[in-house]
This record gives sequence, structure tokens and C-alpha cells, in this order.
Amino acid sequence: MKKITSSGQYFINCVTVTGADDYNDPNEMADIFSKYPFVEFGILLSSDRLGSTRFPSINWLKKLYDFTASDRVHLTGHNMINLSGHICGKWVRELCVGSDKFFEEMDPVWRMFRRFQLNFHAQPHEFLEDRCSNVIKKYLPSTPIIVQIDGVNDHILNDLRSKGVNAIPLFDKSSGVGLLPDHWPLQSVGVYSGYAGGLSPENLAREIVKIFNATCGPIWIDAETRLRSSFGHEGARIGDRFDLQKVCSFLEIAKQWIV
Repeated sequence: MKKITSSGQYFINCVTVTGADDYNDPNEMADIFSKYPFVEFGILLSSDRLGSTRFPSINWLKKLYDFTASDRVHLTGHNMINLSGHICGKWVRELCVGSDKFFEEMDPVWRMFRRFQLNFHAQPHEFLEDRCSNVIKKYLPSTPIIVQIDGVNDHILNDLRSKGVNAIPLFDKSSGVGLLPDHWPLQSVGVYSGYAGGLSPENLAREIVKIFNATCGPIWIDAETRLRSSFGHEGARIGDRFDLQKVCSFLEIAKQWIV
């Protein structure tokens, strides 16, 4: 059931903000985590795009890994930051057919993530449920595996669950371009779920009410594209970056709904 108090209705227990890359300082991310302990930084992982916009380089990932394994963590007993790994491109295609190349090529970096997300971006993926589930259970026996429900590969969620994988759904048909859905899907009773697609500091206060009306238990939300800002010279757009000021604005709104 939703938790309802005199000061409002609370049903979110995690907010994922996705897209940190080489331009972002792990120390600044940790500062945000200390202020908003419900935040999870989603890190996009693709073998073909390491070091490009939204996809951090292997050197940055190693720096982040060292940061999470620092003495401060061991001394305090608390995480410096919560992270999820969002597996994309060739790595997710290989994992879907039972290859463990992602874990081999990203060792030990993959060990810093508390959960993983399979990103399909509405592209059909070959899926061998026995082989895929065996690899996941070998490396991640109890780790939550987020399955992107995109209208194309939705069967993978139940296929993994039937094999004993701790798979959970993320309703997201935005394909990474920041599009709001026409409506938010209904959450199944007893199934921890995520909601993503076009959420931003500008629309969260409105959309969160719509999401609330579609849910029946705790959820998480995820934002990516609209947490970025353009940069360039004299107004010319050269690229975009994960904007930690926008992240904080987003989290400030979301915290009113945190369980």
C-alpha cells in the first residue's frame, strides 16, 4: 500500500539520475548523495562508446571504482555513492545470448554497481533465456536486474524471473531521447517497478501525480536526457553535459515523495 501521512503521499524510494561521464567529478556526485541519500547515479556502459558523451571512459570508471572502494567507505561502513550500471549496445546483446564478455572486460569495475539495467532502446534483441540467466546468476546471484519495458523486448522480464533472476521492470519507451509517454503504465501488485521517459525538473511536479495514480506500491523513477545542458561558445551548441545543478533541482522536487 502507499504510505499516506498528514503531510502528503510518499511512494518513491529511489531516484535514478543517468548520464554522468568524464566531465563529472565523483566528489561532487558524492556530495549530492550525502544531501539526497535516495539518489542513485545510473552509469551508461557500452563497449563501442566508452569515452563519448553520456558514456564515461574506462579511466573515469576506474577512478569512480577506486572512489567507491576508498578507505572512507570501510571506515564509516556507509556507501559514498549509490550506482547502477546500465548495459547497452554490444555488451547487452552478448549478455542476452549468454556471453560473459561484459564481466570479463569490465572487471573489477562492474563490482561497484548495486544493480544493473539492460537497455534495449526498442531494438529487437535475440534472447536465450537459459544461457542469459545462467550468466546473470553466476556473477549477480541476488543483484536486481532492471529490464527496460519498451514494447519490443518485454518478454525478457518474465523469462528471467521464471529462471530465478531478480528481474524488475522499468517502464520506459523514450529510447533515450526524453519523450514523455501518453500515459504511465499501471504497476502490477507486488512488483517493484521503475518509471522513466521525459522526466525533468520542469515537469516532475506534474508528472509525479500521474505516476502516483498508476502505482500501488513503492517505485523508483529515472531521468536522463532532460538533466543535460548545452555548452559551447557564444551560444553555439557544441555538445551537452550531465548538469548537476539540474540534478539537484530534480531531486529537490522528488524528495517530497520519498518514502
